[in-house]
Amino acid sequence: MTERNQYIYQQINLLIIFTSSLFLFSCRTLKPIKPPVTPPETVSQRLDFKTPKALSNYLKVNEFNYNWLTSKFSAEVLTDDNKQSFTVSVRAKKDSAMWLSVSVLGIEGARMLITQDSVRFMDKLNNKYFVGDYQYLSKLLSIDVDFETMQSVLIGNSMEFYDEDEKLKSGKDSTYYLLSTIKKRKLKKALRENVANMVAKEELAQRIWLHPLTFKVYKIVINDFPNDRTFTANYSNFQVVDSSYFPFKANFVIKAQKQITLDIDYSKVINDKPQTMPFNIPAKYERIR
Repeated sequence: MTERNQYIYQQINLLIIFTSSLFLFSCRTLKPIKPPVTPPETVSQRLDFKTPKALSNYLKVNEFNYNWLTSKFSAEVLTDDNKQSFTVSVRAKKDSAMWLSVSVLGIEGARMLITQDSVRFMDKLNNKYFVGDYQYLSKLLSIDVDFETMQSVLIGNSMEFYDEDEKLKSGKDSTYYLLSTIKKRKLKKALRENVANMVAKEELAQRIWLHPLTFKVYKIVINDFPNDRTFTANYSNFQVVDSSYFPFKANFVIKAQKQITLDIDYSKVINDKPQTMPFNIPAKYERIR
């Protein structure tokens, strides 16, 4: 492999590792908030109390909705000792499939096609490919892989992190509403104490900060206590796309044995324009097993 190809390959691998890591963390009728302009980052007004059910409903009804989505973003990955940049083109059909093309220095180095029950990856630099189900990929990566989580994370929608409404807790600070799965006082104590004691039975704890005017997700923090890992997502630069708010900037941080940071800056978001998802594996490619 040439030095140029090796450079490109390393950056693509960083994206795959980070994207895979994202999978780990896996009432009355409401009307969506009509987006007049770009919402302010903060609101200087006293927030009234809202129940967990009310906040959950507002969150769902104001999610970015689409049938087909075409987007492109630049990405920068920062690890403990490395910083890389690349661009990603995404074509997605809601609840069905996601197609990603990863390019570095204008050269396409990899493609991914993800459906509800399959994962396909094509390494165009080394003429290799992978086709398998989530069970195999989860075992390979030692993480839980889930289609719905990736679909939600990339566009700033909420992730299903609870089974029953009564498990949710609501709150507020000076700027945002808050939904969480553990009471605030208990969560603070859990974060201070050793993982092995009071939270050993808790698989995940998630907190979501919601904008008080748009009820869009501005921040997500997921604590994986048994494995001592934390995932944080921050969304900003909300712009109107087909009468709904979409976050054109996102920042993701995974803290584990090493820390990985990913910054995403969208340059294009097109809603409801059907696209093809070409994924033809050449006969000469070697299958990764």
